[in-house]
Amino acid sequence: MPGPFEIDRSLPSAELLEVAKQELRETPEVRAAAVEELRKLLKASDLNFPDDEEFLLIYLRPTKFYPESALKLDLLHNLMPVDVKPVFVDHGLINIFTNRDHKGRRLMVVHMGEKWNTKEVTEDQIFRALYTIQKLAVLEPATQINGAVVIYDFKGMGMGHVKAMSTSGAKRLLTFIQEACPLRMKAVHFVNEPMIFNMVWSLFKPFVKEKLNKRMFFHGEKMAKLHEHIPKDYLPSNYGGTLPALDYGGKEWYPVAEQFTEFITKWNTCGFK
Repeated sequence: MPGPFEIDRSLPSAELLEVAKQELRETPEVRAAAVEELRKLLKASDLNFPDDEEFLLIYLRPTKFYPESALKLDLLHNLMPVDVKPVFVDHGLINIFTNRDHKGRRLMVVHMGEKWNTKEVTEDQIFRALYTIQKLAVLEPATQINGAVVIYDFKGMGMGHVKAMSTSGAKRLLTFIQEACPLRMKAVHFVNEPMIFNMVWSLFKPFVKEKLNKRMFFHGEKMAKLHEHIPKDYLPSNYGGTLPALDYGGKEWYPVAEQFTEFITKWNTCGFK
């Protein structure tokens, strides 16, 4: 078994493959045909793209093995982890839980309030950090199949944070999540939103499509509402759960990202020929 801060590269269990069959249409036959078809499409396109099966599955699973849809997932380049280390290690704005939830989904919290020093970390760096994390998450077959859940924590948000966000930044993030990200985003939970959160939401709302809108939930300080979606047993005490309070962060798990710079370099070679 991988350690708590390791990326789980193990092959899907029989149980997980059954989930993939039910939710993603995945069978050995469908998978083989989709990989072959995507290779053909890539060959005929202007894209420079690795064509090994492991890499192509990252794009085929979230698009339910429709090669044409996989080809449409967008590509960003040159976002090496070194660009975003301060976001994880120095400021701890993004944390990955060591446990998965009751549905086997990866859990992540993004701090957009008191932990965010807007003079030292930009909106762009946070976007790049989120982009890097999804690259690492999709290395895990279990996460490719089960997806991920994100908690945005706005505790301590002030006007300085609102001013540090832009319409263009909101559009870029939501376009990426909805149209380009190969990670299955199963739910987004907002907690501890202050009154001024309405100003932030007005930036994002115009770009939220129906599918994502149905997966967004606003809880304020009412953690019992969050527990309707993620049972207490899978959450730390910071969020009203029965697990110990988060006492770890980027310092502990960021070295994992650094282990995969070779993979991210490979990903960054993707693009137009």
